[in-house]
Amino acid sequence: MFKVPNPFDELVKKTTSEMLTAENWELIMEVCDRVGTDSERARQCFEVINERMLHRNANVVLYTVTLVQSLLENCGQSVKQEVSSRAFTTTLTRVLNDKSVHEKVKSRILGSIQQWAFDFRQDPTLSLMEETYTKLRAQRFVFPPPQKPEKISTASDVERQKEEDDLQLALALSLSTDGAGAVKQSYQTPAAIRSEITRKQTVASTTGLARRTTRATSGASAAAPEPKRKVQVKALFDFAATESGELGFFKGDVIDVLDQKYRDWWKGELRGKHGIFPANF
Repeated sequence: MFKVPNPFDELVKKTTSEMLTAENWELIMEVCDRVGTDSERARQCFEVINERMLHRNANVVLYTVTLVQSLLENCGQSVKQEVSSRAFTTTLTRVLNDKSVHEKVKSRILGSIQQWAFDFRQDPTLSLMEETYTKLRAQRFVFPPPQKPEKISTASDVERQKEEDDLQLALALSLSTDGAGAVKQSYQTPAAIRSEITRKQTVASTTGLARRTTRATSGASAAAPEPKRKVQVKALFDFAATESGELGFFKGDVIDVLDQKYRDWWKGELRGKHGIFPANF
């Protein structure tokens, strides 16, 4: 019997070709469009992806990981099932245990596994990815640290932004219109510009206060909100704080979560200490 050709064979190989010098996003999105949300097409596509992950060329593997991430972001649950399948997680482990594979490739795969395990943690049907992550950590594979939250703007940052806003307002005020509606250039003294800036800011501040007062008044009659439920998590691994502001803990510690606004790092409290910690630990 003849083997039925895989409809994704040519396209996936073209998308992850060793001849490329950078990711071809047009081809990547074409693969995503063809897979869609169909489980059978996802299975066919991952048959080829598993082969490409074992390619000896490092760029081919890196392009393939990028393709997998794009499929996850665009094609829904059927692709998540394939990424968490026994076949794909076995392929990932095989690549990581291959001593001939470039360290850059291994680092990229480890980072992806870590992120996927975190993203899939709430879905029990995708638990195999978290199991793979846990086993690799037990085997002493070194995962890249999660990306820390962006720096919060300081007072100096706010002041610089205010100065920039004032400058833009001054430039706008230096233009006026004549009777016919045409814009013409006019000169205003610095004192006049500062006076107009102050007036505009006073109006904006008064308007904002009025709006806040209206919202507060209308909300007074509403029922008081229910108290926020306390969120706690149990540490899966030890984490040693290396920088000021980090919260260290040991495996098994129960941490009170104070803030989950960032994807990779949360703010928590443990034994009277506050700090940020990696959410996937």
